[in-house]
Amino acid sequence: MKKTNSLIYPFLVGFLLLTGCKGDFLEEKPQKSLLVPTTLTDFQALLDNGQALMNTAPYQSILSDGDFQMSESFFAGQSQLNQNSYIWADQPEMTLPGWDTPYRQVFTCNVVLDGLAKLDKDLWHTPQYESVKGSALFFRAFAFYQLAQLFSPAYQPGSEGIGLGIPLPLQADVNLKHPRSSVRQTYERILDDLMQAEPLLPLKPVYISSPGKPAALALLARTTLSMQDYPGALSYAEKCLALKSELLDYATLAAASAVPFPHPFALGNPEMLFYSRMAVSYFENPAFTVDTTLYASYASGDLRKPLYFGTGLNYKGSYTSNQYPFAGLSTDETYLIKAECLARTGQSQAAMKTLNAMLEKRWAKNSFKELTAGSPEQALKLILAERRKELVGRGMRWADLKRLNQDPQFAQVLTRTIQKKIYTLPPGGERYQFKIPDDQTYEGTVVQNP
Repeated sequence: MKKTNSLIYPFLVGFLLLTGCKGDFLEEKPQKSLLVPTTLTDFQALLDNGQALMNTAPYQSILSDGDFQMSESFFAGQSQLNQNSYIWADQPEMTLPGWDTPYRQVFTCNVVLDGLAKLDKDLWHTPQYESVKGSALFFRAFAFYQLAQLFSPAYQPGSEGIGLGIPLPLQADVNLKHPRSSVRQTYERILDDLMQAEPLLPLKPVYISSPGKPAALALLARTTLSMQDYPGALSYAEKCLALKSELLDYATLAAASAVPFPHPFALGNPEMLFYSRMAVSYFENPAFTVDTTLYASYASGDLRKPLYFGTGLNYKGSYTSNQYPFAGLSTDETYLIKAECLARTGQSQAAMKTLNAMLEKRWAKNSFKELTAGSPEQALKLILAERRKELVGRGMRWADLKRLNQDPQFAQVLTRTIQKKIYTLPPGGERYQFKIPDDQTYEGTVVQNP
């Protein structure tokens, strides 16, 4: 029997619409029109399936990036998948949530985009149509970006044709086969989707689980940073901050609280541009703790230390305001992108001004002293150190390692010791590409990672 291609899920549309119906639906005779999305309201409902699908992100990178460590007893109780991620094992899985979930998101977006193209052209320039289309393009780009960080080699300027990217399905057709694209094609697709999305999106979405223009610009900045296009990333970061630049004053938060950050939906976080979370709750377990060297790098007076970490070195600083890691977009990340790109383009004073504007909101009142740099190189080192401290626990470190490992002065060797056995991940090692699930490679259309 031929296996189902799990890149796409033919049942998904009907399931999502059915789960969004009222309770009395099951008492009525099902109609085909209830199972097939045909209206703008239907398409928006698919994209609004946030907590279950659209606003989730893979979690494997926080097991692999070296910022957190497990006790040996905790490691022993983990699934084979999580153990393999933690020690960078060369062992594929039959299925993998970090692959399957983003491609379910892509399929949903393609259902929406295919359906929108069939609607009456009189609707095409209405605000609702543009918002739905822009959101679908954004969500697809966000999913492709997440997949690229786990399964594709790092983007190397000048060597974009080397290495395989990810499959790029652009239609909700279950019969199409999708081989892997090149790395360059992968990133070009992400950029193209986002550049189409940005002018269609509202300035301020109704909910933070939906994208607006600032979120699209922030993701463009993040993507071009991963491509080491520093002038491009600077431009997108500045455009984003011109629309939304608020920062949360950490001095107003209760450091002793087990949940110090405001709930993004109930109370609002002024830094949040787009909400997404990883569907894993490691942070609530005292056996999953921050790397001690990273913890020691926070100076006295830096409020991130007591706000991010409990007394047992467990992480409590998620912008989700619960145990789930935040995986969305925020202004603080965008400040750091702007600062780094200014330093990399020789503008060290402007870079430090941007960095200090963010850091001032992270320190106790009257404790912060502005950081200074005598050269762009010194500014860059300071900014990258603060980037790691600021964005810990958000799944960003893995992409940063892949990018920075291309520069010998920032390359790092990661090590783990489990039951006296040492595991090592060298800079640029093959295990920076996760193995693609076996159910995708058995027919040979999708080539396995080395």
